[in-house]
Amino acid sequence: MIDRARALAEAGLLRERVTGFVPAHAEDYPAGRVALRSASFDNFALIDSSLGRDPRHDRGHARLLDGARGAIYLHLGRSYNVLELDFAARRAILEPFHGNYFTQAKSESMTYIERMLETRETHGVRLSYGEVVYSETVLGYQRKGLQDHVVIDFQSLDMPTTEFATRALWYELDAVVGGPLAPNPAEAFPPDLLLGSLHALEHAQIAVLPLIAMCDRWTSRALDQRTPADGGPTIFIYDGHPGGIGITRRGYDPLTGWCSDAQRLIGECPCKDGCPSCVQSPKCGNLNDPLSKRGSLELLARMQA
Repeated sequence: MIDRARALAEAGLLRERVTGFVPAHAEDYPAGRVALRSASFDNFALIDSSLGRDPRHDRGHARLLDGARGAIYLHLGRSYNVLELDFAARRAILEPFHGNYFTQAKSESMTYIERMLETRETHGVRLSYGEVVYSETVLGYQRKGLQDHVVIDFQSLDMPTTEFATRALWYELDAVVGGPLAPNPAEAFPPDLLLGSLHALEHAQIAVLPLIAMCDRWTSRALDQRTPADGGPTIFIYDGHPGGIGITRRGYDPLTGWCSDAQRLIGECPCKDGCPSCVQSPKCGNLNDPLSKRGSLELLARMQA
């Protein structure tokens, strides 16, 4: 029976999945043009070199290929080694991978404010919502042991920068951290903890956003950076889909509850310095470094004061 199923799969009548064989879909049908991973029409064709055919089209940016050229890519429950990423042809050549390690991409990103739609003062920060352009460059990927997550090495890459327009909310923490707007300069936030604290806080807020927006946590993303206007520390949380899909707008009004949820997530976690249950993110472009669990709680306490 298995041999017959494999013969039908080779003939294109069945597709092999982790759970078994299923009927092959028609080459072109309306629902097949709409992806679940992204609203973008900038697609990459994923070609399994062992089959010599295209298992599925992946919708989105090169970041989805987790670094490419030697990186390990998870697709439909299976691991693949990326052999080639062709930007001109919009395709990736993959081969099945059964090794004992996985990869995590490291990237450099920036958000540019295009148009502010709403803004208000709350919790000691200036909270805004508007249109932004997100830019990202994958610098390489880290190989980690599958069982112990021990770092094996880091592979550098030379990849083009990708960008897309979307919508985001952002809040400026200059007054909270003791910058020029702070009422009491003596209460300045410890400089050595600031970057790790902002980083940990953005991870926690992304983790609890589904409690407000009823979305998958991968639907939105975040980063912290200095604003072009005054150079103050700012956290951006943006829709991870071109054009925006309204997810981060859901967090604009209930900031109080959102911050409280993040505070409970971090504060009630029994770990000492941060873990995947609170401030670490499996998709962090900075490989979860730096992170300060204690500092993120201090930032939230100042915002709630």
